[in-house]
Amino acid sequence: MKRIYSVFIGIFCLAGCDVSQEFAPDENAGMQLAKKVAIFESQDNQKKWVLRAESVDFSDLQNATLKNPDLLLKENGQDSASVTGRTGTFNYPSKKVTIEGNARIQSFTEHLVITSNRFFYDVNRNRIWSDGKTVIIRGGVKVTAQEGVVTDSKLSRVEIKKQTTQLPTDAKELKK
Repeated sequence: MKRIYSVFIGIFCLAGCDVSQEFAPDENAGMQLAKKVAIFESQDNQKKWVLRAESVDFSDLQNATLKNPDLLLKENGQDSASVTGRTGTFNYPSKKVTIEGNARIQSFTEHLVITSNRFFYDVNRNRIWSDGKTVIIRGGVKVTAQEGVVTDSKLSRVEIKKQTTQLPTDAKELKK
C-alpha cells in the first residue's frame, strides 16, 4: 500500500508544477499539462523505477500521456536499464507503461541495446515486452525477433519470438 501511495503522491505533486499548451496530443481546452515530470515508485527507501517525461498530459483520469518519456529501471539502488521513446502512456489503475516511437532499451548491466517501435512495462510484474519486430544488439551480434521479446527489468534473460541472427564478419567481435 505504501508503494501505491508514493506513486500517486509523486504524480499529484508534480502534476501542478507547470501548466502549458506546448504539448497537446489532443487540442482540447482545459488540459492538465506539466513539464519535466518524474513519476516513481520506492520500496525500502530506494527507487525501483523512475518515469521521466519532457511534458505530461494528466487530463485523462486513467492514463497520463507522455512526451519524450524515459523509464529508468533500478536494481539494488543502481541504474540497470533505460527505456526511451517519443511518446508514451502511464495507465494508473493497471500500472502499465507504454513507450513508442523509435523505442529503445539500453541495459547498463548487460551491455545490450534493444530497439522496436513500441515497448510495454508492467510495474506489478516487473516485465518488459514488445509485440512487433524487435532488434537486439550486443557486441557485434544482431538478433531480430520478428514477433517481439519478453524480459524482466534486469534484461539478463530475453525471450525471443521468431528469431533471425546476423553474425559479425570478424569472430573477434564475439569475444567482447
